[in-house]
Amino acid sequence: MRNIVTLLLILLSYTVSAQPAGYKKLVDITSFKAELSKANTGLNNISSDFKQVKNLSLLAEKIHSKGKFFFMKPGMVRIEYTEPYYYLMVMNGSKMLVKDEQKTNKINTGNSKMMQSVNRVMVDCMQGTVFANPDFKTTAYQDGGRYLLSLVPATADMKKLFEQIDVYMNKVGMDVVKLVMTEVGGDFTAMEFYNTKHNSSLNEVLFKVK
Repeated sequence: MRNIVTLLLILLSYTVSAQPAGYKKLVDITSFKAELSKANTGLNNISSDFKQVKNLSLLAEKIHSKGKFFFMKPGMVRIEYTEPYYYLMVMNGSKMLVKDEQKTNKINTGNSKMMQSVNRVMVDCMQGTVFANPDFKTTAYQDGGRYLLSLVPATADMKKLFEQIDVYMNKVGMDVVKLVMTEVGGDFTAMEFYNTKHNSSLNEVLFKVK
């Protein structure tokens, strides 16, 4: 179970300071929340390509990978790595599937508060509900073209896992373009989304844990 949590943690990450360079703290949070809520009204699913760069302190070179990302309300996530190897992760409610070229594992995340929290972070980032997550304190920043939501752990359990989670969003359309997560200890990965589509014809079988 701990290994699966670790896998989730290293999916995405990038270290930033308390006041991110080039960003200013957002003052009018009420208007921002209203704008975020409006952008997510009528949004049923998201599909995109992604590229990921992972940096581990034990490795001299960064690990690069690519794949497909899918999200469907109310809380289904599919992350499918296609390069340089095949790897699949599906999160659907309290169930999770992890599959590589050799084996498939099915997990009940309802048995672990830690895994429930990690799952919720992924869903919150996609549907703009990060401010309602009690496990983190969220601060909003902005620059000329993007918003940045920085999530700092607020509970003892999350403080054992994360230093900070960052969500970068385009101001036009409010799409998440980058999800980043910093682990305790400094290892990080950056996951960037592109070719994003809304409300495409996604089949729920993509999110089936079987």
